[in-house]
Amino acid sequence: MIKRSLLLVSLAFLLGGCQGYLDKNPDAALDISIDTEEKLQELLTGAYPTASYIPFLEPRTDNVEERVNGIQSRLGESMYLWEDYDQEDLDTPLGYWRECYRGIAQANKALELLSTFPKNERTHALYGEAFLLRAYLHFMLVNIWAEPYGRSTSSPGIPYLTKPEKHAFVDYKRGTVEEVYAQIEQDLKRGISLVSDRYYQQPKYHFSKRAAYAFASRFYLMKGDWKQCIAYADYVLGNAPGSTLRPWISYQEQLEGRRERLHEIYCAPQTAANLMLASTESRLSRSIATDRYGATVGIVDKIFKRKTIKDDDQSGDATLIYPFVFAPEPYRTTRYLAKFDERATQQETSEVHPRGLAVTNVLFTTDEVLLNRMEAYTMLGEYDRAILDLKTYTLSKLGYEPAVPNDSYTQGSTSDYALYAPFYGLTVRQLPMIRTILHLRQMEFFEEGLRWFDLRRFNIEVTRSSKSSFYRPLKKDDPRQCLQLPTEAITSGLEPNPREGNNHRIRH
Repeated sequence: MIKRSLLLVSLAFLLGGCQGYLDKNPDAALDISIDTEEKLQELLTGAYPTASYIPFLEPRTDNVEERVNGIQSRLGESMYLWEDYDQEDLDTPLGYWRECYRGIAQANKALELLSTFPKNERTHALYGEAFLLRAYLHFMLVNIWAEPYGRSTSSPGIPYLTKPEKHAFVDYKRGTVEEVYAQIEQDLKRGISLVSDRYYQQPKYHFSKRAAYAFASRFYLMKGDWKQCIAYADYVLGNAPGSTLRPWISYQEQLEGRRERLHEIYCAPQTAANLMLASTESRLSRSIATDRYGATVGIVDKIFKRKTIKDDDQSGDATLIYPFVFAPEPYRTTRYLAKFDERATQQETSEVHPRGLAVTNVLFTTDEVLLNRMEAYTMLGEYDRAILDLKTYTLSKLGYEPAVPNDSYTQGSTSDYALYAPFYGLTVRQLPMIRTILHLRQMEFFEEGLRWFDLRRFNIEVTRSSKSSFYRPLKKDDPRQCLQLPTEAITSGLEPNPREGNNHRIRH
């Protein structure tokens, strides 16, 4: 295996826009010869992100409160209060930003090298994987550090890098969100047309064909291109979508009395619902259970015990996900789902800030794809198809079919109509379905950070019960919906994201 060596090679080609990954001229001494297709595959394998976005996005959502006797962390507090945070460590925004651009650099290096290789099925597949990686990493960056797509035609994006940089201090521009999306779409389509599953030893840790199509369904959902979202979802789900969903109903039997072992199934490559996984260096498995800012009894009851579907008695506390939520000793008011494993990859160097902990993140699932399609059908006004997907979802995963007529799904109070403000707008019939789908998404991806993207794209306000003098509720169009660019990026010439007021701190 040459993965570690290739990670060092990537440092010689790290790209512009940030002082931290471009503060040294490339060192040719780190370069090694990549002269076989197998070595190119290793280069791409090393380009997948080894940092997690969950630890800094989940505390920003409405899935968290201040826990009594929870362990205080500067990261958790800053994210909970939507402050700017620029500290270098595991699980931080800075770490994820750097890791994404590192992966982009390796993908670009692979593309450059591929141009010198003979064209055959294997090199075509490698091209596909490199394009998909470049698209995905830029997609995550633009959806964390820039405004949601469609909010403004002039919204600044993030630097989109298409070649390995051999010179330090290159002047990069942010462009606009629309321009970044156009480049992502181009790479995404190229990647899908070329990628192949034939050459992966561990397919679930790579962009397989189905994982690529799942990514496309998410991309087009964010873009508001409903027909494309459905088309790509159809490929993933096939003719029997219920057979590949995460079966919470069978988890009840498999894990009876062993809720703390949920991760053994949840993030396993053998689980049919999992389309793509990533091994990250993270403390998430520990912090999600004990951090001061996380899920509580009140939060869990609010999310999991309220009715999902109007007039359906089964859709409240009958959900089968709820029994897996539990309290780690001795934190009685704390609640969490044991979705995350932990493996020590090296000796820990600190009890307070340990390193070398490998945690699996689930990046794409069939559950998300079905929910994406459900939402896209709703936005096209194809309610019967959306409801059929919803019934497939509840029956396959939770063991029941809602006992209400189809008309009930698109009827309901419009009192909270103003709470949801996506750039494309909602009709009074779409609103009840969208509200139901967002609730299903909140439960399904609880503690996985994806709720933050839903809050942003629907422009949903979030309020806290915090007594901190630094607390201000997150309002619609709040600039803090975008994380602030790292200081090293700003000092290298990138335009910072706007901020309003003086009641926020930058944590260094």
